Amino acid sequence: MNPTSPDRPRFSWLEGWPLASVLYLILVVVATWPVAQVFTERFAGDAYGDFWKHAWGHWWVRDSLVQGILPLFCRLVNAPAGGYLFVADPFNCLAVGLLLSVFPLVTAYNLLILGNLWAGCMAAWALARHVVHSAPAALAAGAVYGLSAYVLAYPVTSGVTETLNTAWMPLCILFMHRSVETRRFRDLLLTGFFFFLTTFSCWYYGQFMVVYAAFMLAARGTGVFRAGGPLRWRWRTWRQREAMLEQVRSRMSKALLDLRDPLFRIVAGLALGTCLVFPFALVFQLVVSDPANIVMPDKAPSRSLLRFQDFLGSNSPWSVSARGVRGFHNHTNLAGFFLPGKGNATVTVTIDRLTRVHYLGWVALGLAILAWKRRGSLDEGDRSVQGYWLAAGLFFLVLSLGPVVTFSDFSSHGVFSPFYHAMYWLFPMFHKLAIPFRFLALSLLALGILAAMGLRWLSAGLSRWDGLGLSVLVAGACVLEVTLLSPAPWPLPTSPASVPAFYEMVATDPEEYGLIDYPFERPESLLLPGEFFYYQTVHRRPIPYRTSGVLSPEVARNSFMEEVRNAQTGAEHSVVAGRRLREGAVSLRAMGFRYLILHTDLLVGPSQEQIEEALIPILGEPARFADGLVVFELSELPEPGTQTGKAGGASREE
Repeated sequence: MNPTSPDRPRFSWLEGWPLASVLYLILVVVATWPVAQVFTERFAGDAYGDFWKHAWGHWWVRDSLVQGILPLFCRLVNAPAGGYLFVADPFNCLAVGLLLSVFPLVTAYNLLILGNLWAGCMAAWALARHVVHSAPAALAAGAVYGLSAYVLAYPVTSGVTETLNTAWMPLCILFMHRSVETRRFRDLLLTGFFFFLTTFSCWYYGQFMVVYAAFMLAARGTGVFRAGGPLRWRWRTWRQREAMLEQVRSRMSKALLDLRDPLFRIVAGLALGTCLVFPFALVFQLVVSDPANIVMPDKAPSRSLLRFQDFLGSNSPWSVSARGVRGFHNHTNLAGFFLPGKGNATVTVTIDRLTRVHYLGWVALGLAILAWKRRGSLDEGDRSVQGYWLAAGLFFLVLSLGPVVTFSDFSSHGVFSPFYHAMYWLFPMFHKLAIPFRFLALSLLALGILAAMGLRWLSAGLSRWDGLGLSVLVAGACVLEVTLLSPAPWPLPTSPASVPAFYEMVATDPEEYGLIDYPFERPESLLLPGEFFYYQTVHRRPIPYRTSGVLSPEVARNSFMEEVRNAQTGAEHSVVAGRRLREGAVSLRAMGFRYLILHTDLLVGPSQEQIEEALIPILGEPARFADGLVVFELSELPEPGTQTGKAGGASREE
């Protein structure tokens, strides 16, 4: 589309922002209800999700910086050893850090959620308005992209907060296009700045911008190549073949010449952003490549910029072939794009009840289909733009399906995706993307722009105010469909921000020691209760858990903890088990641990009684708290055949 076309009004990308900002603020409150009602009391997110550790990471980075320490080595987790840690959510860490100067963690975290959702809507609106040349019609794009089922389920409900930074991608794309269209140095600088923010906020999203830039250049080159009309495929004689090759060569030369200036500007903008983000990327690479890192030390030796291994999981075509479709944790399928219903959210085993929803939305799809059916009434520029964004949406939608395309959650087999494998082996750094599901964000952005084009056509014959009212209603309808009909959970799950009294008590203790929270797994789950990390923001004592949700090896191999797990499963008590409990408890005490804390609400059936029956003869009577905690002290072990009263230093609350 030609931005200087005289028959269309020109818009500043900031024009109309008051209406958009108010509308999106209202829609954000609706989409995240009841977060606004319990803003200072409960966290936005499912208690079984990953948000506990992300909120902890925001707190830890801020706490380290306040103490004048770089947040790269952490002794509070993976105790007693600690380890290197780079919280892969640096932008949100800084944002929450500033908010923590005024608000408690729960309020700061909820503000982060709402603020990011609002900013994502506004950024998509700004890009769509630049593309479709209609501020009211662009309101649909902000709702489709910023409040999609993907966003409400994955970044918000599951708490994977680095993926919450959806605002910077549309702005990076906007100024990428503007730098080519206007050739202004300011737009080039803004391209680099927003590429930096995109990458600094989420490594995945930064890589997506590189893929998008390549797609943009390829689409432009293809457009120039096809501008000369259809090729005449005549191969019968040498003269016909020579003419054909000459025609292809001439068109390719023209396309390459046309790409020189866009290529320079896009590469220059991305290079500027890369220079800004390079120090952080280098530190991140060094941290995750160190065997002493906390997240996945077993994979550290294989992590390299020059090897075909990724940071977070096995994403290679070989691993998919070897382990099968189910071994690849992408959880995107064709049916999920279109199938509504709250029971259709994908629940994975990687994070407790981590929902990944890839529902596109039929309101947006309907508008996009309407715009496509009416493309005959559009001028050549609009048809070109529509084709471009349709191709972009399909391109990233195919990438989001991963190396093996499955058709539904019930599929036992998938179809090999040569397109994804080609990208994996040929595109630089593509092998680092362990979760192609996240490509869905760019598909939703393209869908939002196509929906805005359909809405612009729909409101073409209406008065200004009628058209504006229709746009507001359509944006609201997109959000209501996501909340009421899509698989995304709604009302939004929230989790209590209360902290047991025992942790507040030990926070005032001047002695240095660590705590062991038990059990290590939620009922009917394989992963660690994430609230143990949140409790640490209050008691500030070392705990033996890694941020990946596993137990420190020194503690996991300890005979005391092995026997506690045996007791939980109902194993019979014996003299050997009692000796192992005593020896292990002495070893844990030498590591610096003082208390074993049983969370009775996480112990089902007779587990609590079985554990207490095994521990009381060794550790003495525990302290029992009204909020469900049972605390055993490891500091002073009674002699065999004797019992002490309650755990030393812990007061009883009935």
